[in-house]
Amino acid sequence: MSPAAPPPARLYVLTARQSRRAVIFRRGPAKQTLVLAWNLADDRIAHGQWLKGRIYERRSDLSPDGDLLACYVANNRPPLYSWVAISRPPYLTALALWPGQGMWGGGLFGDDWRTLRLNYLSLSQPLTPTDQERPTSLKVSLITPLVDEEALVSLRLERDGWIIRTEGKRIRMKRGSPFQTRFDPPAIRDKAIGAGGFKLRVALHGTGETNGSPYVETSQILDHQDHLVLDLGRIDWSDIDHNGDVLYAAHGCLYRLRNQEIGSEPGRAAPSMIADLNGLDFESVVAPEWARHWP
Repeated sequence: MSPAAPPPARLYVLTARQSRRAVIFRRGPAKQTLVLAWNLADDRIAHGQWLKGRIYERRSDLSPDGDLLACYVANNRPPLYSWVAISRPPYLTALALWPGQGMWGGGLFGDDWRTLRLNYLSLSQPLTPTDQERPTSLKVSLITPLVDEEALVSLRLERDGWIIRTEGKRIRMKRGSPFQTRFDPPAIRDKAIGAGGFKLRVALHGTGETNGSPYVETSQILDHQDHLVLDLGRIDWSDIDHNGDVLYAAHGCLYRLRNQEIGSEPGRAAPSMIADLNGLDFESVVAPEWARHWP
């Protein structure tokens, strides 16, 4: 009997609000994550550093210019167990680090990288490498009141142009079910695609899939009357580029659907694969000199 094929890598992407830069989190195996930089202007992808631990990518954020990454990380080992760190993507070498306070961590940038809000109970002095000094222009404050992961993710998505259509009805499942939590009806969010009246819709159907993804989502492109234009099926992530292209990740691969093809005659719209990020193995990478300094 031939060995079973490994499961596909799970991908999630954060896009910069003011530049065509993005950061890809590639997870797989479960406790190994690779960070990559994605230049949305030409679709070049640069590999960065791996982490042996869990990056909570949905509780993380990319600065508006794409220069800094705020990651919530957990390895559940002493001395830190979990933390939020600021780094220069696609590298994870910390310029500043705040030790975790349970499982409530996460952060959001403001209008630029100099403003950061942490989802913490209280602020402590960050741990900063001795050869680096945190810029005095960096202002760190608290998200008040403290919010759970779902609310923190909603704050980031709504800031970035998503409209929450329905919160969904959360149903806690019994042991042995395919999900820990099922949403029936699903939680739905929309984002406008340019000025043509089309929109991208993402539906969250469940969380904690057995031997699968932490989040089970599907995505569709709809017209202004909510008629289906294209069903993207099950995805790990989807969003809209600054130029109106639809971007999405599924089965360990990244795809782009050109804006001018959206709404074309049936069968013509054909997403193109940008990259297949399956089949990568952990390697130790040292951050270059530029990634060890503040912008």
